[in-house]
Amino acid sequence: MGELPFDSDRKLMSTLHDIDEKFTIFTKGAPDVILDRVTHILDNGSVRKITDSDREKIKKQNAKYSGDGMRVLGYAYKNIQEERTLDFEDENDLTFIGLSAMTDPPRPESKEAVAKCIGAGIKPVMITGDHKVTAVAIAKEIGIFRDGDLAYEGAELDDISDDELIKLLPKISVYARVSPAHKIRIVELWQKAGKIVSMTGDGVNDILALKDADCSIAMASGSEAASHVAQLVLLDNDFNKMPAVVMEGRRVVNNIGRTASLYLVKNIFSMLLAVFSMLFLIDYPLEPSQVSLISVFTIGIPSFFLALEQNR
Repeated sequence: MGELPFDSDRKLMSTLHDIDEKFTIFTKGAPDVILDRVTHILDNGSVRKITDSDREKIKKQNAKYSGDGMRVLGYAYKNIQEERTLDFEDENDLTFIGLSAMTDPPRPESKEAVAKCIGAGIKPVMITGDHKVTAVAIAKEIGIFRDGDLAYEGAELDDISDDELIKLLPKISVYARVSPAHKIRIVELWQKAGKIVSMTGDGVNDILALKDADCSIAMASGSEAASHVAQLVLLDNDFNKMPAVVMEGRRVVNNIGRTASLYLVKNIFSMLLAVFSMLFLIDYPLEPSQVSLISVFTIGIPSFFLALEQNR
């Protein structure tokens, strides 16, 4: 009947329903945000005012689920008198219903992919809208978050200046509860620090950061807008292919440089031979067939082996 779509700033979503001729707004979202907006709680079928003890119990349960690497959602509702267009003020004075926790375990290959990226000199960073505890637990499991690393939430980033954050960047491996503006800031500060930044994303909230990154990568299963902005789209939606993509890119770039060097050496040799012939007024010492043979050995054969070189 009515809907307030989810967005990363509110971290909420609300819908309006007609249940037995009563209009009810149901809201779901981040548990900490839900708790800030509830005034009552549904307790064994009856509604009463929520207490500090209730809030503390809910927070502890949320922390327990998050510590196990689970994604947690909070649920609340509010009755209204009539059907109308919803606005953001309707997401206040809610009655708390409960929590749900779900797990989406990372693929076993993810840990290997992260290890290969680190071995290739790449620093993987997790940027997510999940709770910080959940994000850190998952990041530890796949090897992104290691001893000595730091994790920050978007709200904490707002209190840090750009100069301070640039100094912290090498130590931060997880960013949680972030908005699109935070993603852009992270990308731009890494670039300001002189680094080449690759951004992977699949949602509308990633578009601006994808656009700003030096190399933007989208998943084919994500939003169409993200795929249009990205420079590279993974058709099989498999992040584990990223190390192979990086290695192939490096091989191509390295081979371009090596091939250019081969041509440079051959051209310098030819130029010096021509200058020598002109200075001493002698015939060019090489026959056309000999020039072609030199090209085969200095450019043709090495280029053939470079083309067959395996990714490393």
